[in-house]
Amino acid sequence: MGKKILVVSDSHGNMENLRVVLDFMNGKIDALVHCGDAEMPPDIIKGMVECPVYMAEGNCDYGFFDDRDDIFEMGGHICFVTHGDKYGVNWGEEDLLDKAMEMGADIVFYGHTHCPAYHIYEEEGVTILNPGSVALPRQNPPVPSFLVVDLKDNGEIAPHFYRL
Repeated sequence: MGKKILVVSDSHGNMENLRVVLDFMNGKIDALVHCGDAEMPPDIIKGMVECPVYMAEGNCDYGFFDDRDDIFEMGGHICFVTHGDKYGVNWGEEDLLDKAMEMGADIVFYGHTHCPAYHIYEEEGVTILNPGSVALPRQNPPVPSFLVVDLKDNGEIAPHFYRL
């Protein structure tokens, strides 16, 4: 049957956009990932869903979170969640890829850039995904975005980007 992960980032306190995304998913997710800069306490986000929530502290979260990074297993994949700022994602994904390999992760979720991104590093066996920002987008056109990742039973990773 596979697993479905909803991935958001950089909501910057915008509860309304986060609610719109959750309403769109209609509770049909197996996990929620927030890649940081939520600018709200984690308990509020966890209270919005009835599934596991994995989060990373962003550079604008100011101590809301216990950890800067999170890691979890789902659907046979090791998933690494980070905001990305401490890995220099504005200049590339090399440090992020190195950290994923060090941690044994094959999927990485990150934010910080406010722009959606999807890269497969086949030689390293790592897929790196950025949902963009659900509140303050920077891509052209600047439309809030989020990501739904289907982890299929055959091991396939199927990302789907959406705009609000």
